[in-house]
Amino acid sequence: MKITINKEELAQGVQTIQSALSARTTLPILLNFLMETEGGRVKVVSTDLEMGVKHFLKAEIESDGSITIPAKKFSDILHSLPDVEEVELAVDAGGKVSLKCGRSRFGMVGAPKSEYPVLPDFNKATAFELPAAVVGGMIHKTIFAASSDETRHVLNGVFWSAKKGILEMVSTDGRRLAVIAKSILPKDKEFSVIVPTKVLAEFLRLMGVLGIEDSSKEKMLVSVTDNQITFQIKGTTLLSRLVGGSFPNYEQVIPTKREVIFTTQTKDLLAVTKRASLCAVDRGGSVKYSLKKGLLHVTSSSQNNEFAEDLAVEYPGADFTVAFNPQFVVDALKHIDTDKMVVAMTSAINPALFEPENSEGDYRFVVMPMRL
Repeated sequence: MKITINKEELAQGVQTIQSALSARTTLPILLNFLMETEGGRVKVVSTDLEMGVKHFLKAEIESDGSITIPAKKFSDILHSLPDVEEVELAVDAGGKVSLKCGRSRFGMVGAPKSEYPVLPDFNKATAFELPAAVVGGMIHKTIFAASSDETRHVLNGVFWSAKKGILEMVSTDGRRLAVIAKSILPKDKEFSVIVPTKVLAEFLRLMGVLGIEDSSKEKMLVSVTDNQITFQIKGTTLLSRLVGGSFPNYEQVIPTKREVIFTTQTKDLLAVTKRASLCAVDRGGSVKYSLKKGLLHVTSSSQNNEFAEDLAVEYPGADFTVAFNPQFVVDALKHIDTDKMVVAMTSAINPALFEPENSEGDYRFVVMPMRL
């Protein structure tokens, strides 16, 4: 194999696939990435056997071929190269990789493609199109509430439910829950799968690397099978195994009765909760929210600290007090985009609902209260 390629594009291509590389593995080949020519372009591939990334690059191809290359060393070399536009890369019959850039010459030993795991091809026939920025926004508003406890593997992902043209994403760690729904699907698509947080975090990272903004009209292709999900966007394919098992019945946790409701400015409640968290007990501490007509009294205390502040709210009801983990409240409010938001509860021990004002239920966040 012998190619000439833009240095910056090659560096970005390697950066694009890096997160699927195994940091800890008993298979040394997974510390490499695959580079090969295909259809007049250069394809770079990485995998950790759970997730894989493929990315295509433009290049001047003198001769076709393939090789797997130690990823970290290759990346370090790329970042050390002189400030020239193009890189020449060649692979000889013995698997030696030669890199030429300006007056610099590097050589390293690769391994044959035959030793590398084979990733399945993307089946466009079963794929459907979605707006990339909308999907990215939905992931951003749910992924943070998923559990990181590996003993609860079904909660280590975001639940995707597709029905009647609506895509719903749900995540929970057992103490809080985030759910968002958008009418962005083809009407004939129906599935229920748990997508690992790792691949969703990688999707968000890829959007940044590929320069896809929140306002972008960029489309993406998605394919879902019984055990795998695949995304394709801007010449990059990202695939992952799904999380096995059944997701909990989350709908029974979402409050349907609204006996205690108040409305307030999102940024004001966020700011006062952040201040209150500074005086709460470091781990497992709570912040108290006491409602009176038109007023929310926010307090917290620990052994050597205390805090109190009043916040004007829209609340016509009777006195009511509830306590929450302040970090859960902060996380909820940071993902509510509207100027005003609503908190609805039935009691001080039942789940509370946080949602944007006039949201029509498309984004909801549920938090379990703490003991007073």
